[in-house]
Amino acid sequence: MHDDDTTTELFGAGALDALASEMDDIERALARLEDGTYGTCEVCGDRLQPETLEDRPAARHCAAHLPIALG
Repeated sequence: MHDDDTTTELFGAGALDALASEMDDIERALARLEDGTYGTCEVCGDRLQPETLEDRPAARHCAAHLPIALG
């Protein structure tokens, strides 16, 4: 097992941040599965397009609200 410094050296801080963000997205998607809101936009509640969920299974926003979510 690697300590944090060795892991950062092997993968780089940017890669670790990206992995942590992806893990957060997955955990959020699993919670949405449990509460019955998976596949809906967090802003308006509309159903997400099947293609969106195929491309990004952890998607949380419809096309109309994605720019707002990105800031």
